Amino acid sequence: MLEPTEYLELLRTDLDAIAATPPAALGEPVAACPGWTVADLLGHHEGVLRFATAQLQAAPGSDMAPFDPPEEDVDRVEAFVAAADRLYEELLVVDPTEHRPNWHGATESAFWFRRMAQEAAIHRWDAQAAHTDADPIDPILAVDGVDELADVFLSHAKRRGITGDGETVHLHTTDDDLVARGLADGAGEWMFTFHADGVDVEHAHGKGDMAVRGSASDLLLFVWNRRPIDVQTFGDTDALTWWPANVRI
Repeated sequence: MLEPTEYLELLRTDLDAIAATPPAALGEPVAACPGWTVADLLGHHEGVLRFATAQLQAAPGSDMAPFDPPEEDVDRVEAFVAAADRLYEELLVVDPTEHRPNWHGATESAFWFRRMAQEAAIHRWDAQAAHTDADPIDPILAVDGVDELADVFLSHAKRRGITGDGETVHLHTTDDDLVARGLADGAGEWMFTFHADGVDVEHAHGKGDMAVRGSASDLLLFVWNRRPIDVQTFGDTDALTWWPANVRI
């Protein structure tokens, strides 16, 4: 995981980029969310931001606050900006080592720093890709995002119906500056093994049944089923087809 201050900086950048969505783009379809427009995406994200803010404002050890759907018939961008600013202000004052309610069972509110930075990164890409060339995701944040999917979301894989029969998928980043930016050697490789009880993930070099090689940004987009991406794939089974058919979150 990154430091809370690093998540905050990256989160602010992506929230501001979403807030800069031009009004003319609000009606554009979002490829990763069939049936949604950019306005729908901003409404969803606004609801998630307010949901996370409610958890951060709750007492340590308390139950989770309910999800409060976004209001209808409002200026979608203005409502998003207001929710984004409230969340950011709450993250500035909360102690990341204290517990706050969350759906994963994490013991510290640092969970929300990471989750909100990752949420904003993916949805910023979604919003931009709907109307222009989307900026890549910061490579360090992207590596952390693949780790978060493995450590958080896929820790509940069986309950989510994500299982397999021993299939393996290997991911390998092509970024040449990850170690120089502070990541451990090998941090940009993952081996996913799908079995009857869920998914095992380890940072390891190896030959999987399927392999995907690309930038950290594109690998994060790959695991979250965003397309198009610029990657190389290997194996008798096409990972670009197999993964979205089997890993839906």
